[in-house]
Amino acid sequence: MTMLKRVRRASVVLATALALGGGSWMMTTLPAAAQSLFEERGTLAPMQAEYSFAGKAGDTVTVSMTSTEFDTFLVLNSPSGEELASNDDYARSLNSTIVITLPASGTYKVLARSFSGQGGNYLVTVRAATPYDLAYSRATELYRNGDLDAALPAFTEAIRIDSERPEAYLDRGDLYFSQGNVSATRSDYQAAIALYEKQGDRETAQMLREQLSYLETPPDGSESF
Repeated sequence: MTMLKRVRRASVVLATALALGGGSWMMTTLPAAAQSLFEERGTLAPMQAEYSFAGKAGDTVTVSMTSTEFDTFLVLNSPSGEELASNDDYARSLNSTIVITLPASGTYKVLARSFSGQGGNYLVTVRAATPYDLAYSRATELYRNGDLDAALPAFTEAIRIDSERPEAYLDRGDLYFSQGNVSATRSDYQAAIALYEKQGDRETAQMLREQLSYLETPPDGSESF
């Protein structure tokens, strides 16, 4: 039987954040790496790519993997090899992000994967976490754990820090909807739609308009809002 193999190059940049004296950061870039795909019995399975960076205990970093071609998945392992965190979808997208305070000094390993079984070009970065990263990550964790009373002001704080990020409005809008606050839901969705339009993402903006319209007029024709 003939085995067909297809290899697609993957553009990868790993920006490694190293803590320096005085709390400043030095960003270094590692060489581009390749991600191999193989096709066997009609099934494509991308190989895992691994990267490492030097971290210092107490540093808070944001590890992200983005792609316009496939659903990404990230894993972060500690210097001892223990899995510290993983993420599939983040900030209302198929991209992956981990925001974490490093528990120890040493070499950390980033595992870049494809969740969907598809591969392609991607970008992996490690950088110092921004105030927005911290606020939004905390808000989503509270929301995921069901602590809505704490999540609501946390999303509001994230929006205060950076009002140009549509995902925070959408998450807060969903939270409002779960509480029955339909006018606040509409307001946050409209703010998110405007931001996606501003960013040139008309497809997402239109999808949200349709979702908002559905929420306002359920299938039975009654008024939701």
